[in-house]
Amino acid sequence: MLLLIAATSSLFYFVFVVAIVNRLQDSMLTTLVGHEIDEIVTELVRDPSIRMPKTASVQAYLLSRENDTPIPDFLRNLQSTIHNQIKVGDKIYHAVVLDVHNDRIFLAFEMTEIYKNSQHLLKLLIGGGILTVCFLLMGGIWLSKKFLSPVSNLAEELANINPNERNIRIEKEYRDYEVGLIAHSFDQFMKRMDDYVEREQSFTAAISHELRTPVAVIGTSIDLLELKGISDQQKGAFKRIKVSTDYMAQVIESLLFFARNFYDKVDQSLPAIKLSHVCKKILKQYEELAADKKLTLEFNKEFETKVRILDNHIEIILGNLVRNAINNTEQGRVIITENENGFSVTDTGRGMQQVEIDFVMEKSKKVPLNSTSGLGLYLVTNICRYYGLKLEVESSLGKGTQFSVIFPQQLRA
Repeated sequence: MLLLIAATSSLFYFVFVVAIVNRLQDSMLTTLVGHEIDEIVTELVRDPSIRMPKTASVQAYLLSRENDTPIPDFLRNLQSTIHNQIKVGDKIYHAVVLDVHNDRIFLAFEMTEIYKNSQHLLKLLIGGGILTVCFLLMGGIWLSKKFLSPVSNLAEELANINPNERNIRIEKEYRDYEVGLIAHSFDQFMKRMDDYVEREQSFTAAISHELRTPVAVIGTSIDLLELKGISDQQKGAFKRIKVSTDYMAQVIESLLFFARNFYDKVDQSLPAIKLSHVCKKILKQYEELAADKKLTLEFNKEFETKVRILDNHIEIILGNLVRNAINNTEQGRVIITENENGFSVTDTGRGMQQVEIDFVMEKSKKVPLNSTSGLGLYLVTNICRYYGLKLEVESSLGKGTQFSVIFPQQLRA
């Protein structure tokens, strides 16, 4: 921006200097030549026999009387007007041709020295302008570095702050600069944020035990009851309790994971898991729920996909999509398809309106409480955002919905 201002200012300055020098040169010549031609005309009217002046700088000719003295070729064919900068050899003339009654006066004023001096003056002014612009530009750069460098450093430092780091304070580094007040306000904000995060982490640590314990007790109690033996009528109910308990445990672990590690980078060293194993596990979990609604639950394997993602996160994504597909389908089937890019869940249910799709795809907004997608799809979008997965939705009212999850190349094994 500073360079653009300097270039624009220089351009205006150069144009202004050239225009002023040319204007001064023309004004001076007009005054000198005009004064000379006025004297010649006055003397000629008073005495037609006078001789035309011829000096080192001024040469005058009268066409009707100087028949024996040839008029120079560079003047002879000129029309009656003022002619600027006629170059003859190494000399430059300013010529005026004036008709007085039946006579024609030719006046040639040599302006070689004047032209050279004006060019020297023009070069001097332009050179001075260039030096001035250079000094101003260097001064501007120096001032910019002095006053803007702290701003740039502050912006860079703020951009590089790790959200998981606490007790970061920057005011001391910028106390002597104009941005010191901003740094002070930022430190105050960070102090409040640290206090808030500390309370959140304390709450997370306390609630994790309170959430895990009852879920673990329920799971253990179901296992003990199954070992003691249960009737065939009770098996279905116990299985549904077991599935719900496992899902609840996964949700708790995922929520706590994101509460602690949402801003951490994805661990690229996670062991690769086969997506087909997770698909089959989810199918087994929800086969009874689908059977209760007389729906067909299918799995199509087009490609063997391995990904480096925590298995419970994949199970939450796939389990939520399958459960939502079953809940929103009254007849037909639900199909899980494993492909080269990831997987998709397709149903033949009621379909979704565009506003519902927007709620699902808008990752930064909370899912409304009255939405049929509930917490599950909101958790799905957060898992996808954390790992960089792409979630796509295609739906048609009355025909069904297809959710597709695409894995980035760096997570595929």
